[in-house]
Amino acid sequence: MPTISRRLASLVVVSIGTIYCTDAAAQSSPEQNRTWTIGMGAIWSPSPYRDYSNKAWPMPLVSYEGKSFYVRGASLGYRLFTTGSDEFSVIASPLGNRFMHDDTNDPRLRRLSDRDISGIVGVAWLHRANWGVLQASAQKEFTGHGGGEVLDANYSFPMKEGSLLLTPTLGVTYDTGAINNYYYGISAADASRSGLSFYRAGSGSMPYLGMSATYKLSRSWLTSAGVRYARLPDAVKDSPMVDADHTESYFISLSYIF
Repeated sequence: MPTISRRLASLVVVSIGTIYCTDAAAQSSPEQNRTWTIGMGAIWSPSPYRDYSNKAWPMPLVSYEGKSFYVRGASLGYRLFTTGSDEFSVIASPLGNRFMHDDTNDPRLRRLSDRDISGIVGVAWLHRANWGVLQASAQKEFTGHGGGEVLDANYSFPMKEGSLLLTPTLGVTYDTGAINNYYYGISAADASRSGLSFYRAGSGSMPYLGMSATYKLSRSWLTSAGVRYARLPDAVKDSPMVDADHTESYFISLSYIF
């Protein structure tokens, strides 16, 4: 699978699952929504890497909201405790970034080492109110890709009109230098092989805007679509591997509720 740009991302299956399940979580508590949802979706997200292959890809969708355990896209969570408006969880999820040198047409990037999808684990907080939904998470990479932390905070305001749910989202993601350097840095060995300059990426913040729409076709069928735009931090934009200053993601899906 070629690179899908960051968390749109955000995000591979995470992109679809996070946006869809944020809408669902905003509308119901765990006690009201103990259901499985399965479906199929497609996502298209141009990579920020130079001359990289960009295609739309079909993606399976799975979600489950139980009393304590939940599955939201590719993210797994366990609620430590909940109140009427707050949810505190431990979570584990993949970091939706990947670089395969065979998928670029740039002759210099084809000589670089591959960068694989990482796993991250940590804690998350969600707060529901009549003025919207706040979410925040802090996660650490644990799959041996340099370590590092990912912090994310966002605000969304679900707007329901009949069977249609619209959810605009505003947020920011902060990646430490270890995360950015794994995906966008160029080691001395890579620089020697490729002719690109040595580059060590530092930390940076990525603000993003998103809009998703979910329409209930029937009691059991839902269709969803969404778009997300994110500005890349200087630590990423300045990498010789990158020729963009932002990323975009688009998705569409059809799901069945059991």
